[in-house]
Amino acid sequence: MKIDKFIVAVTVSIFLLAGFFNFLYEVYARSGATFNLAGLVPAGFLGWATFYAVGGTKSGVAKGIFSNISGVFWGVIIVLIWELLGFNLFGAFLAVAVGAGAMCFQAHFKPFEFIPGAFIGASTFFALGAGVNGATLWPVVIGLLLGGVFGFISEEFSKLINKKLTKSSQIN
Repeated sequence: MKIDKFIVAVTVSIFLLAGFFNFLYEVYARSGATFNLAGLVPAGFLGWATFYAVGGTKSGVAKGIFSNISGVFWGVIIVLIWELLGFNLFGAFLAVAVGAGAMCFQAHFKPFEFIPGAFIGASTFFALGAGVNGATLWPVVIGLLLGGVFGFISEEFSKLINKKLTKSSQIN
């Protein structure tokens, strides 16, 4: 097995940043703060994964965040349609059909072209309880946004570490 220096750099970068992200959340959660952010870390990791799935770079931040947040929007629409139709089987079918179809159709618009990101955003919303309220929406949205930003930071930090690793291996 050949060790890839860039993967080592990504490993170190994400090791440090993921630990730091979770540590900050735990400090916040244990501080007695009343603003509920339960679920922030899983949402953050899903936003982070979206950043890398879309291909990284500065444009990946925007594409990932736009697609994730649009998915949250469509998740809310799914819940509202289903509620309007009385939470019955037909309502479930129609609500999910509309939301899933919309997440695909919106890819015609450049900022929303990364379809998997929309599904990740909607799935994050559903995984954190699908509540059309601040207790669900704030952690989902803030987490997805932070994930995109942490993705970009981890990529840039990885490049810096890789440059150091490559430079040191050329000296040896």
